[in-house]
Amino acid sequence: MSARDFDVVVVGGGTAGAMAAVAAARCGARTCLVEAAGHLGGTCLALANITPFHNSRGEQIVRGLPQELVDRIAAHGGTQERGHLPNLAGIGGSFTPVDPEAMKLALFEMADEARAELWLHTMFVDAAVDGNRVTGVRVYNKSGFHDLRAGTVIDATGDADVAVRAGADYVQDVPEASLNATLLFRVAGVDTDAFIADARQSPHKFVLLADPYLREQLGLTPENVMRERVRDIHDCPYIYLANLVRDYVPRSDWREWEITAEDRSGWGKLKPFGSRFSIMPLPHRRDIVTLNATSITFDATDGAQLSRAEVEGQRQLHVALELLRRYIPGFRDCFLHTVLPAVSVRASRRLAGVYELTRSDVENRARFPDAIARGAYPMSVQSPTQPNVRQHLFVRDGGDYDIPYRCLLPARTDGLLVAGRCLSATREAVGSARMGAQCMAYGQAAGVAAALAAEHGVAPRAVDIHRLRETLRNQQAIV
Repeated sequence: MSARDFDVVVVGGGTAGAMAAVAAARCGARTCLVEAAGHLGGTCLALANITPFHNSRGEQIVRGLPQELVDRIAAHGGTQERGHLPNLAGIGGSFTPVDPEAMKLALFEMADEARAELWLHTMFVDAAVDGNRVTGVRVYNKSGFHDLRAGTVIDATGDADVAVRAGADYVQDVPEASLNATLLFRVAGVDTDAFIADARQSPHKFVLLADPYLREQLGLTPENVMRERVRDIHDCPYIYLANLVRDYVPRSDWREWEITAEDRSGWGKLKPFGSRFSIMPLPHRRDIVTLNATSITFDATDGAQLSRAEVEGQRQLHVALELLRRYIPGFRDCFLHTVLPAVSVRASRRLAGVYELTRSDVENRARFPDAIARGAYPMSVQSPTQPNVRQHLFVRDGGDYDIPYRCLLPARTDGLLVAGRCLSATREAVGSARMGAQCMAYGQAAGVAAALAAEHGVAPRAVDIHRLRETLRNQQAIV
């Protein structure tokens, strides 16, 4: 058993944790980043995109380290020339496709330059607690068990694993009320020009301009934007098929799939694809796309259920591949290119924090004196009455809202911050605040706060909020 001392230990190397570690180390804190995989980037890496950097008005709401990451990926040839692409689906103001391999390299560069110590292939085991204060974590890797002591631990596990093991208060929705998980995969050999040409003839096949602001206040129509703005898949990069059965599966095949109606409740064997069937291009190839199509309901904090979910994800993706080849224009000759390493979880446990971000905060563009990030994505939530049907609840007037620092602070436990989708928020609000650009933005804030706590010898809840916000602004963050 070895022991090491740090100012800040970050557990979880997704984009939230990576930004937290880089931010803390750049501020001079001795920082360690613990990650179970052999790379950084988490769900954004799996998706090969980051969203949203902009609100529906086109105003940028995230800069700082997240924008630096995109710029570094671009320097490696890993983005579209335009970088952030307008999102005509109207679900988030922009869409930023990235080459996942360039993203891996850029994240390693940022961590290395900041001198954050990386502990890859390392599993979190337990939290060390003294009274109501977290003092470090125990981890395990090929070298055995290690105790990593720190003034502040940042929980960026997604599932609030550190917070739970430390005894912090948390909430967890039943799986049926949470956003379903998905196993992402990519297909190659796609004629996306044929796919887009078909949609230009029939714009109703895509979800377009979903934010009421775009239709009601800007006066845009799906027919006009498809005719005037869309030439290839990068002009419409965040594609939701509106109704897979109605628009693509011929009635002559309904019996084969046990379909009884166009409504999702009658989709038979295709019910798992009822929530969303999403197609997203890579930045530098039009013939390779990422599919966000599988939909798996389970408790992501239960190891046995997680194992079964991986099996179900594999089953569903091969059904989705058959659907693509048989029914979707341009996909007839496609082939499986990549299956991502693990099921991507959208919701599990969340911190019960000093403040809980609410649906009203998101919808009504709330502003807070301790704001450390901004969000704009609509609240994506499972319907409480219709299985596998997802709803989008939008920010008023195409705007954005603040995410306060108090959402990262446990109500009673000291020495701990959270970053990523386990922040303190209601089921509805986290459906917006969990997005990649936002996780990175408040990940940066958590890292800076932890470094300030170390510098001044105080608990994270005692950090001077004015100093925190000033430091973030100096780092080009939008607060």
